Amino acid sequence: MLYRYLGEHPAISALEGTARATNEGQHNQTVYPADEYHSKGGQFAFRPEARMTEASPLVTAANREKLYAEWSRYWDTSAGILLEKSPPNVIRTRFLQAMFPNSSFIAILRHPIPVTLATSRWGKVKPHTLMRHWLKAHGFLVDDARYLRRLHVMRYEDLVADPDAEMARAFSFLGLADHAPGRDRGEGLNADNFEADRTLRTGVNDKYFQLWRDRRRDPVRHLYYDAIDLAFERPVSRYGYSMRHPRRLSRATAALPGLSDAPAVRAATARPVADSRQS
Repeated sequence: MLYRYLGEHPAISALEGTARATNEGQHNQTVYPADEYHSKGGQFAFRPEARMTEASPLVTAANREKLYAEWSRYWDTSAGILLEKSPPNVIRTRFLQAMFPNSSFIAILRHPIPVTLATSRWGKVKPHTLMRHWLKAHGFLVDDARYLRRLHVMRYEDLVADPDAEMARAFSFLGLADHAPGRDRGEGLNADNFEADRTLRTGVNDKYFQLWRDRRRDPVRHLYYDAIDLAFERPVSRYGYSMRHPRRLSRATAALPGLSDAPAVRAATARPVADSRQS
């Protein structure tokens, strides 16, 4: 969603027309490894080989030219800003900055419950392990933030609550004006992952929160999920999230530009929306 919002700006060119619908840069280059071992969701942050910084031997002038050439096949290089996204970038920002010294990074966080449940569809990994992975990956981002010259961090929940305000902040970070305020918001879910239905839907997280609650109906699983909530309540709170009250957002304390200095704390249901499908 954020990638598409950014890529719609006339001054930005996002990767388009790649072999995979997600248009992730990692799968359209041959400079650094992006196989399942190095990039699989819910696992890559546990793999030391997947973590890359400016110390990587892959940071060379030749590789810089090669990576740019491979991605340029899917960019309009006449645009002022060229946009790439891949989930493992969260642990590779320092490597990418070394490859492209003038780069800027926009990272978006999302509550770990929806991330955990969505990721669990891709493999037989236990929820508590996926929670640990969420913390591990974002811990790398916090550690790396002090080395990054240009980083802006936002939360999915804040974007859903007020897309115009959050996109205005993101575009301002890039030195751009928001070209398209008045973005649609509606209740329910995006049936096609924001492809044809470009209305921002407010009920996606709620679906996962309900599933998390439903899993507690079994007495044994109830104890298991209670233990997860207890173990991870404090660690996720530094990002403004709560396991016990997942719809409640608070101010983040993690030292992440844009996140820790956000202008306001919003509830997950900050304001009512009209369902545009009824119009």
